[in-house]
Amino acid sequence: MNMSRHRRVIAIYAVLCAAMIFTLLPIVWGISTSFKPSADVYARPPQWWPAQPTFENYRIAVFNERFLTYLTNTLWVVAITLIVSLTLAAHAAYAVARTRFIGRSTLMMIMWATIMIPGIAIIVPLYLLAVKVQLYNTLWSLILVYSAWLIPTLVWLLRGFVVGIPVELEEAARIDGCSALGAFYRIVLPLIRPGLLAGSVLVFVMIWNEFLISYALTLSDENRLIQVGIYFFITDSGIEWGPLMAASVGSVLPIVVAYAIAQKAFIQGLTGGAVKS
Repeated sequence: MNMSRHRRVIAIYAVLCAAMIFTLLPIVWGISTSFKPSADVYARPPQWWPAQPTFENYRIAVFNERFLTYLTNTLWVVAITLIVSLTLAAHAAYAVARTRFIGRSTLMMIMWATIMIPGIAIIVPLYLLAVKVQLYNTLWSLILVYSAWLIPTLVWLLRGFVVGIPVELEEAARIDGCSALGAFYRIVLPLIRPGLLAGSVLVFVMIWNEFLISYALTLSDENRLIQVGIYFFITDSGIEWGPLMAASVGSVLPIVVAYAIAQKAFIQGLTGGAVKS
């Protein structure tokens, strides 16, 4: 019996190790390529690590004006979208969790159903609408679309935290003279801070990695986000593998840093919201 159990454990760990290697292999290869001179990129047999590593690819890809513009644009869109989406979602989550009104369940079902609509299904209407209202090729078009796209997810996430807060705390605040809105700001909002942090990380990661919408709604270098900017290392004359991998590594680092800083709160936020909703 014990022998059979040990074999199962060994088999599970073997599968996990194989999956880890399969996942990490492209990442390691990308990092290696980012340090290779052009001649080593196409070397046969392939080199896992260049004999003479160089930072030239990073100089070309990361430390240039265009990449810094893409980075600034992305950070700006993330910051404004965070403020808009979290503000609206927190109020909406509180209203959904604490009030009863006709059509509440239907409204929630419709709102959450929008989460499952793929971006490619609405890309043409979004493009036509952006052109119609003269927001095409502006960062504001991305901010509006991302906010509308992320608010249902954030409402679902934050609602679980609001439901988990005892109503008696708000009733005590009301007895002490707080209005309903005052109780929300002074009692509820501080208590759902882990959910707000988890939502912030979620918004940051989703916008940072998004490509399709930002590619469709922007045209000029001045308004492109970082993932779209990286795509343009694929040119008509070929793929600049070294700079492309260097730019990819540079774009991944902020995600890794953000998740490392907020990892504990992010996991607590997601699990807490899931349990209570």
